[in-house]
Amino acid sequence: MQTTIDRSNNFDFLRLLFASLVIISHSFPLTGQKEIFDIVTNSQLTLGSLSVDCFFIMSGYLIMMSLQRSKSPYEYLWKRLLRLYPAYIILLIITMLLLPLVYEGKNILEESTYLSYLPNALSLYKIQYQVAGVFENNPYPRAINGSLWSLCYEFTMYLALLSLFPLRKHKYLKFIVLFIFFTSFILFTSETYLLGNTMKKIFLQPTEFYKLCTYFMAGASLVFFNIRKINSLTTRFILFALLIGSLYFNIYRWLGPILLPFFILLAGIHKSKVIGDTGKVLGDISYGVYIYGFLIQQTLIYYFGLQTFSLMIISIIITYIIAFASWHLIEKTSLKYKNIF
Repeated sequence: MQTTIDRSNNFDFLRLLFASLVIISHSFPLTGQKEIFDIVTNSQLTLGSLSVDCFFIMSGYLIMMSLQRSKSPYEYLWKRLLRLYPAYIILLIITMLLLPLVYEGKNILEESTYLSYLPNALSLYKIQYQVAGVFENNPYPRAINGSLWSLCYEFTMYLALLSLFPLRKHKYLKFIVLFIFFTSFILFTSETYLLGNTMKKIFLQPTEFYKLCTYFMAGASLVFFNIRKINSLTTRFILFALLIGSLYFNIYRWLGPILLPFFILLAGIHKSKVIGDTGKVLGDISYGVYIYGFLIQQTLIYYFGLQTFSLMIISIIITYIIAFASWHLIEKTSLKYKNIF
C-alpha cells in the first residue's frame, strides 16, 4: 500500500493540461459550435468530460493517500477545505464585482438572482448559473460559470473517503474501496441509478454521480497496488491504443473506467524531464485555470464577440495570468495553515 507520493512526477503538468483542455472544450459551445472531439468520438466524449474524468482519477489517487497520512478526520477535512475554498471565495467575490459591469437591466441590486448568487455558490451544492440580465445575448446565453458544476461531486467524494477514516489503516480497506468502485461502475454502465431521487434533493445528478464516483474510486483503488512495476513506455502505449480502440468500436463507456485510470496514473507517477517541473516553474495553477476559465470566456465574448479559436488563445493567456496570481497570492499562502490540526 502506497501512502506517500514522490513529488518528482507529472501530476502538476497533467492537471494543468486537463484544465486547459476544459477551456478549449468550452470554446466551441460558447461560440455556438459543436466540439470537434465530440464529433470525432461519435458523442462518446468531449475534451471537457474527458478532462473532468481525469481530474477525478488523479484526485481519488492523491486524496486516498492524504486520508491515510491524516492523523485525524479534522486534519483531513481541513486540508480539503483549505485547498478548495480560499481561491473559490475570491473567485466568487470577483464574480459579484464583475456581474454589474455586464448587466443589461435597470438595477442589478434589485435582482433576486444576483443577491442569491453568492450564498448559493458558497454551498457548493446549489450552484446558481444564471443572473437575470447577464450574458443574455451571448451565443451560449445566461451561463456565468459552467465549470463549477463538478465541485459538489468532488466534495462529495471527499466526504465519502472521510467516512472510511476509521478504516484507513485496516487491511480490508482495499476491498471496501474496490467494492465501491465496482458498484458505481455497474450502476453507471447499466444506467440503473440507485438513490437517484435522493441525490437530486441535494442537487446531484445520479448520471454524473455514478460516473465520477467510478473514476474517483478507480484512482483511489490503485493506491493499493504497486503500479510502478508495470510503468513503462510500452505499457502506456498499449493502454493508449486500447483507449483509442474502445472509442473506435463505441465501447469506451465500458472500457474507459478500467483503462483510463491506469493510463493517467502511470503517466502521472512518471517523471518527464521537460514537463516534470511544471509545478516548480508555474506553481499548481490548474485549479485557478479551471474555476476562472468559463467566466473569463463569457466576458470576452460579451465585450469582443470572439470566435472559437481566438477565444481559445486569448482566454487561455488571460486565465493563466489570473490563475498564476491566485496560486501565489491565495492558494499557496492558505496552504501554510494546513497543519494547524
